[in-house]
Amino acid sequence: MRVTNLMMTNNALFNLQKQEQRLNRLDQQYTTQKKISTPSQDPIIATRALKLNTTYSEVTQYVTKNIPDAVAWMSMTQSALDNTSSILSSIYEKCVQGNTDGMEDVDRKAIATSLAEYRDQIYQEGTSSYSGRFLFTGFKTDTNLVFTEPSKDEYTITENFTADDISSVSSVIYKVDDTAVVAGKVPVKVDFDRIRMAYDKLDNVTPSINVTAADGSTSALAVTKSFSTYEAFLTDYETNGLGANDVVYIEDKGELILGEDVKQALKASSGFSVEYQKTGFDVNDLRPEHYFTCTRVKDKGLDTEKTYEYIAQNQEIKYLVNYNQQMTVNVQAKDCYTHNMGRDVDELVDIVNDAIAAQDKMDALENKMKAEVEGSPQYDTYKALYENAKVEFELKSKLMQQSFADNEVRFQQYATDFSDQATDVGAREQRVELIRTRLENQQADVEELQSENIDVDLSEIIVRYTSALDVYQAALSATSKSITQTLLDYL
Repeated sequence: MRVTNLMMTNNALFNLQKQEQRLNRLDQQYTTQKKISTPSQDPIIATRALKLNTTYSEVTQYVTKNIPDAVAWMSMTQSALDNTSSILSSIYEKCVQGNTDGMEDVDRKAIATSLAEYRDQIYQEGTSSYSGRFLFTGFKTDTNLVFTEPSKDEYTITENFTADDISSVSSVIYKVDDTAVVAGKVPVKVDFDRIRMAYDKLDNVTPSINVTAADGSTSALAVTKSFSTYEAFLTDYETNGLGANDVVYIEDKGELILGEDVKQALKASSGFSVEYQKTGFDVNDLRPEHYFTCTRVKDKGLDTEKTYEYIAQNQEIKYLVNYNQQMTVNVQAKDCYTHNMGRDVDELVDIVNDAIAAQDKMDALENKMKAEVEGSPQYDTYKALYENAKVEFELKSKLMQQSFADNEVRFQQYATDFSDQATDVGAREQRVELIRTRLENQQADVEELQSENIDVDLSEIIVRYTSALDVYQAALSATSKSITQTLLDYL
């Protein structure tokens, strides 16, 4: 085969271009320290790099964003729960102190004042927030747990109960009048079965009661009597008693007093609900929408009136802390900051104040009796009143002491429940920390794989680049000599 000069020239240029491409590729690897600059140079490396980059981005998101946010949320939650447990323990100590004989009037007043302060502080802990989000309000992280200012909003609330929610309450009927003796009447203690709603100071609107039987059927239970105050009910009870089928609604207490047959029927049911209405809330009252299915009418009666519907549901906030692995970070108020704690404190304060008032009345009557001539009609009247007042005070003192004893158990259990909640949150936090440690190790492994896949060995590329440069220069020299040869060089 005849080889022409043009063929030699084309071959030389082709080989030089191949050397230039190789030198250029090595130069790019040397300057970028990456094996490829475009996917077309090595599709396998490019595909693997994309997968590794995606994995690294996901792991980095978990390690630097999701997990730290989840840990911070749980840490703040645990702190609030621990603080609340401490407050509840303090209330328990006050109950132990109150459950002793020989308490003075000043001691009772001091305990009542302390309990009222503790009550507000309990729910203030429930308003804890993290990065502007309230910790215990479920999905409604922008809504405070409590009312921060007096509200005139109207709420229609549906509250669910079970047989365990039926409790017993004791009261003293026939309060002694300090002016006249009522023949044949002396203070006596009576016991009632009741349902205590989450709120007191309810509206003068008869509640609706729906009972679910064991077979799943439902029926309505009618309220037979309504009273605006508990005192009015006790006055009526003195005269008319309580029928076995009576259901008595008491607005100021937020209670339903149950007759014996009604109580037995509710205990045999699988549950029941009470729909009631409340207008107006005080500062530190719990907002119903965090606990119940309810309807809120904002600015009732005004042109700006608006209606909001809320549905009670489980509102767990979950963070994605690993591939297909979620962790619940929140504790819902309905599971810890319940209305019962505040209602128990309020009830205990009322009983203490009742006992204080009974002692003051007894002391006043004793002084009036001593101011009269012994044997005189007025002296005998005051003496009879004093004896009744003494009975009233003794009964209410026993009720107070019993209430302290009962609340010892309750608040010790409340404190234990909060401690258990804090422990559960702490356990979840530790689990997330373990996940973070594993992901950090995985992050390091992915970084190493990324480097092995795309990065070049600098010392190796320098040697290869130097070698390629020498080859290229040698090729240039050889090519220049072969191309410059002509026919005249052979003649």
